[in-house]
Amino acid sequence: MRWTSLVLALMCFASPAAAQGDGAPTKKTKRVLRTGPYLGVQPGTLDVAPNKKRAKDRRGYRQVTWVGFQMVGQGGRVFVQTTSPAVYTLVPGKPNEVIIDLADARLHRRNDGRKLETGFFPTAVAWVDAEQHRGNRVRVTIKLREVVGYDLRQEGNYLFFDFRPPTRPVTPPDYPPKAGEG
Repeated sequence: MRWTSLVLALMCFASPAAAQGDGAPTKKTKRVLRTGPYLGVQPGTLDVAPNKKRAKDRRGYRQVTWVGFQMVGQGGRVFVQTTSPAVYTLVPGKPNEVIIDLADARLHRRNDGRKLETGFFPTAVAWVDAEQHRGNRVRVTIKLREVVGYDLRQEGNYLFFDFRPPTRPVTPPDYPPKAGEG
């Protein structure tokens, strides 16, 4: 009986201390938004992102090291950086999508396939997504607010998609997005 009382007393005193935590991050810790200079790839200015200096072709496959967006002009620019010049195919899709498959390619890191939500910029580009597919193929999908023209060009290890401006006024999406949208 004494042991039970002692254990219960210790649990009561230990619970508030455990609830306060020691400051170490946990799964329930809120995300901290990073502020400061942009550290990602900027074609022609900063061609190598942190932790990408050693990226190179592996086992005959080129690595997709960065999928990015830039506010260039009023239509916006999407670019794809690889470790060697890309071999690509345009894939038919919906009228407001541009889909490109990169052959013999792998995402350098899983993070390089994260969706870029660009809807808050006043451009034709709503979002960009890169996915690893079977057969060592990377698919990049660019979703547009509306159907606009674009120029596709390859310069060295970059593919550039320069989009025309949208014809209608651009309104930013509601935030946070409603369930099932995106």
